Amino acid sequence: MKPLVLAAALLALAPIAAAAQTGATGTAWNGEQVHTFAIELDPQGRMVSMRPTAPMPDALRSALESRAAEWVFQTDGRPAGSIRSYLRIAVAGGTSAGEPLRILSATTGPAFDTLSNPVYPTSELRRGEGGVVVLQVEVDANGAVTAVDFHGDKQRATRSMANAARDAAWQWRFTPEQVDGMPIASTVLVPVCFMADHPAPSSCSWQGPGARHLSRLAIVTLDPAARVDTQAAQLAGF
Repeated sequence: MKPLVLAAALLALAPIAAAAQTGATGTAWNGEQVHTFAIELDPQGRMVSMRPTAPMPDALRSALESRAAEWVFQTDGRPAGSIRSYLRIAVAGGTSAGEPLRILSATTGPAFDTLSNPVYPTSELRRGEGGVVVLQVEVDANGAVTAVDFHGDKQRATRSMANAARDAAWQWRFTPEQVDGMPIASTVLVPVCFMADHPAPSSCSWQGPGARHLSRLAIVTLDPAARVDTQAAQLAGF
């Protein structure tokens, strides 16, 4: 069985990259999908525009745009101005008639521009050993990675896996958010999954800020220009 080494970001970035690792076409992974939208917000955090960054089925696009139009975005006290951000929505279901579409997570932050997968350590691969590494990546206003660290006190992975994930992250690039047309720096938490077998739904889940239990598809920006008010969003599709 083909081993997988996959940053959750790759599912939101490029179907070609994801397919090379999973054998899938498009962004589907074990019945779950990630779709990224470029969004424009007014100074009050209201949605002005929303468009997908990659092709997607019209019905799914319409359903997600309809739900997101009702969400509230918080600007966290930043100076008033227009905001351009990237909304990543992880979903499950909705692939057949009568099956409900579930939203697993919705986060904002810079967009992933180029990413590469870590190399699976030989010893761990031979043993069929998997794990998850959560990286804390500092991104400057040009989209370049300026620092990579590990998020949390303990990684659920070997040292070799952690080092492989960190080394790969230095090659990543991002498209930054903008406030009043000016790009801003960000700090992004990215889970990287090492899987020697097909993942179960709980594979590579991780604990985010505020002890939130997050799926392997969730990517969290610690200081986004605007964030989804998840409490309000409970009323609009979560």
